[in-house]
Amino acid sequence: MAILVIILNSFGALMRRWLKVEKKRGFFSYDHVNKKHEKIDWTIRIIFVPLVLLLFIILSGRAIVSDSEPGWYTWLHPFYLFIVFMVATEGLKAFMEWKYAENKRAYIVTLSELGFGFAVIISMIMTDFWGLL
Repeated sequence: MAILVIILNSFGALMRRWLKVEKKRGFFSYDHVNKKHEKIDWTIRIIFVPLVLLLFIILSGRAIVSDSEPGWYTWLHPFYLFIVFMVATEGLKAFMEWKYAENKRAYIVTLSELGFGFAVIISMIMTDFWGLL
C-alpha cells in the first residue's frame, strides 16, 4: 500500500510541476476553490454517509436471505459507491477549478490524478495486486 501511495503522490507532484500548479496544503486536507464549492462538496459527502449505511442494511439482509443467487443488488457493493463518490467529488472539484480557480490548469491536474488513480486501481485488481497476492 505504501508503494501505491508513493506512485499516486509522485504522479500528482509531476503533473503539478509540469503544469505549474500550486501544491496542495497537506496530505489529508482538501482545498475548496470557494464557499460554493465547499457547500456543494459537503452536501455530497452528507448524502453519501446515510446512503452507505442504507446499502449496508440492504446488503446484509440480502446476504442472509440468498447468498447463492446474485441479483440487481450486486451493483450496490460499497466499492461501486466509492467510485461514484470519487467521481462526484473530484468531478465537482475539477469543474470548480475550471470555472473559478486563478490557475485554470488546476482542473487538468485533478482530472489526470483521477484518471491515473483509476488506471492504477483497475490494473491492481486485474493483476492481483501486480502478482503480489
